Amino acid sequence: MNLTSLPRKVSKGLPYLGKELRAIVSDRTPFFIALPRVVHLWRKAPCNAKCIMCNYGFLKGEELRKIFTSRFTDDYFSPALEQVAELCGRGTMVSYMGGEATTSKNLVNWVEQAGRLGLDFRFTTNGYIMNQEMASRFVAAGLFNIGVSLESLDPAINEVIRPYPDGTAKTLQAIEILRSERERQKKFLSINIKTVLTELNLESFLEIIERYGRVDGMMVTPQAFEGMDGMPEETKNRLFVKDLDRFRRVLQRIKEMKAEGYNVHVTDQGLDEMLKAYLEDKDHKATMHNKKLLMDPDAPVCNIGTDNLWIQDGYVMLCPYHPPIGDFLEGKQTLKEMWEGEMTKRVRAQTRACRRLCTISCLRRTPLTHKVQTFLKIA
Repeated sequence: MNLTSLPRKVSKGLPYLGKELRAIVSDRTPFFIALPRVVHLWRKAPCNAKCIMCNYGFLKGEELRKIFTSRFTDDYFSPALEQVAELCGRGTMVSYMGGEATTSKNLVNWVEQAGRLGLDFRFTTNGYIMNQEMASRFVAAGLFNIGVSLESLDPAINEVIRPYPDGTAKTLQAIEILRSERERQKKFLSINIKTVLTELNLESFLEIIERYGRVDGMMVTPQAFEGMDGMPEETKNRLFVKDLDRFRRVLQRIKEMKAEGYNVHVTDQGLDEMLKAYLEDKDHKATMHNKKLLMDPDAPVCNIGTDNLWIQDGYVMLCPYHPPIGDFLEGKQTLKEMWEGEMTKRVRAQTRACRRLCTISCLRRTPLTHKVQTFLKIA
């Protein structure tokens, strides 16, 4: 980290630190003063790819059409961002997920609006249609973080998992375009390379760490492969890691590379829980959304309901695996009223009591020290 950038990083990070301290007080005392640190805007939307580990890749006909259309349409986004700003204030990340984000014609407008409201915005892309003009607009709009999905630097591996013509070259080009634009504009966009660990690409992730893990303003994130409801057995058998000793070796090497200074966005506990999920579900019966795997008894209490909020297809939630606390589309309550309501208190108690083993990166428990270290590297 360049020491000359430290004052800017500290200034940017202080509102986030304030929210973390509010969360600590709220989790450890009778006084609840926490505000959402991350607000996830998730909806069904079109995608321009058919990756084999995703339901866009294996659903067909009417079932596929269902995941293309959401009740939470573009018209609701601007009012939602205004209410997020009213509830949360500065030090808030708005995380958008819906199909392939860059296919949305309004995405840049939402990034710009978030910036005007003092919010930070992030989304994930495959980079296939990213060009210089698009990257320039995102960087100029003040995009805080962009995730880029990449399973391997080797097209022979990456394009088996992500079958798209010349997709690897397009994704790598998108990364370089984004890097060049942030340098040209002197903006501080962080770039997060996201990789799903499978039988086909385990060691490939180590190569991605080596290439990008020491680049200023970049990080790499491993995600455990989990089967999805309805996924063909052939696909699951192809992607689930079969040799668990090999899996252990790769996870251990990831830990070592973190200790060597590579910016890998996962805790050791997160890596251990990826292995635990495989050890306790050797028949691969569990799926991403339907599983009975539990955390270790000594694992910390889940605090996702303290500093996260979802608007998922219009339903407001503290966690995707717990009941909604309201419906944004009904307009009967604002996000602030929902956050402070009695229903939310009851659901929050449920999230704290939950022992579900969550390996999805946005659901994993992350210690404050890890968050601070990562923020200082990428902000």
